[in-house]
Amino acid sequence: MTPGGAAVGGPARAPVRGHLERLARHGTASVAGAACSAVFGVLLVVVVTNGFPASTAGTLFAATSVFLVLESVALLGTDTGLVKQLPAQLASGRGHEVPRTLAVAAAPVAATSIAAAVVLHASAEQLSPYLVGSASATAMTGMLHALAPLLPVAALHDLVVAATRGTGSMRPTVVVENIGRLGLQAVAVLGVLLAGGGPSALALAWALPYLLGLVAAAAWLRSLVGPRSAADPPAGGDDGGWRPVAVEFWSFTAPRAIARITQTALKRSDIVLVAALSSPAQAALYTAATRLIVVGQLFVQSVQQALSPHVSALLARGDRDAAGSVFRAATTWSVVAAWPFYLVLAGFSPVLMRVFGEGYDVASDVVVVLSLTMLLATACGPVDSVLLMAGRSWLSLRNSVVALAVNIGLNLVLIPSHGIRGAAVAWSVAIVVRNLLPLLQVRRDLGLWPVTGPTTRVMLLALACYGAADVVVLATGAGTLVGLALLGVAVPVHAFGTWRLRRVLGLEVFTSVLRRRAAVAAPRTAAAA
Repeated sequence: MTPGGAAVGGPARAPVRGHLERLARHGTASVAGAACSAVFGVLLVVVVTNGFPASTAGTLFAATSVFLVLESVALLGTDTGLVKQLPAQLASGRGHEVPRTLAVAAAPVAATSIAAAVVLHASAEQLSPYLVGSASATAMTGMLHALAPLLPVAALHDLVVAATRGTGSMRPTVVVENIGRLGLQAVAVLGVLLAGGGPSALALAWALPYLLGLVAAAAWLRSLVGPRSAADPPAGGDDGGWRPVAVEFWSFTAPRAIARITQTALKRSDIVLVAALSSPAQAALYTAATRLIVVGQLFVQSVQQALSPHVSALLARGDRDAAGSVFRAATTWSVVAAWPFYLVLAGFSPVLMRVFGEGYDVASDVVVVLSLTMLLATACGPVDSVLLMAGRSWLSLRNSVVALAVNIGLNLVLIPSHGIRGAAVAWSVAIVVRNLLPLLQVRRDLGLWPVTGPTTRVMLLALACYGAADVVVLATGAGTLVGLALLGVAVPVHAFGTWRLRRVLGLEVFTSVLRRRAAVAAPRTAAAA
């Protein structure tokens, strides 16, 4: 038994097991989407790094990083606000407030993103030399001009997709975002390469899928919100008007407007700083290395996406024990999947980096540093999501600002002298800060802790299997064949150990979910036949 509820895999009470099965059901869909997102994300970088010069690739990555930071500014934290607010409204019988909440969220985002797009387009020529140097300034200007008109589209796309998660459905995120938009990005960039397109066409191909995604997500959201909002009419026909809805939404979301910026800047500012303080070619190397890290993060983020609306609804009902059980289960499942991945990345980074093209293996040190850091981050679990769903958005904002200040400060010091390795160290320290601060706050304010005895056991299992292989490969300089042989032993041993621990890890709930889906699908298949 862990503090605040049943153990992840022991004899959990029926209500707790039901919450875990719901998390598993939504998490399975989210993880499937994350897998598609990972494949398409890596494919996009592989196409760009292998098909274009390093200077062009680095310029694209810097331009899209600027675009995403500005999009975060324009989004005003509404994605997190909707994921927090909509489940609470639906869980408390206030579904009639959902359309107004969407409106008070979308209107400021539309206005802010249009203003940001105008500023970006107007200042692109003056800004470009500072971002990538004079040699690549013309290409950067063309890319920013191509990206600017689609900035409002991207902001509204992310808002609408987040709103669909707030209604309790993960399918739009998987289909529209993870498969649709990211898949189209990779295909469109490949089309530009085959057609011999230039920098502007490359940037446009990267951004246009946001438009199709927005149309699809908006249609899906309408189908989800319509029946739910009509089911809970206000008592007496008077619900207080728009003002209470706006005040409630923005009192939580306002701090997220800044925190969302700092979080995206934490992920993207180092690419821009490497391009500005070193060169676009070095930015291409760094982006390729960090893309492998992002693959692992996508799984953890998918768990967070499934977790957030569920925890919000539980906390809105005052069920802290169930929220704690879901939090611990999400952490354990993330460790089960992510620790082997990051340990393999650390030990086999020189081989894996070669997929991005000749010369990219020199950035393998970046992969090692960040992979080992992500072990700690994963062990902390989706702690910031829990903090946010508990309504502590100001604390999350403070944590984000501190981590961003650490990241930028260390980047300014380390990049000029140590290049991309300095950027990796800066981001690593910022990741540690970004996870430990909310971890301590969730423990202090909510009495929740992510790591259980079973979680520790599966950590030790991963270290014994994959960590041992890493030590042999890195310490002895063993070749690829030896490394693959070691993995050939580590994978089945780890799989067998995880299977033996399946009950205490709570993994049997996935079996229940799969059986129910198979039972539902069987009659449909028979009827279709």
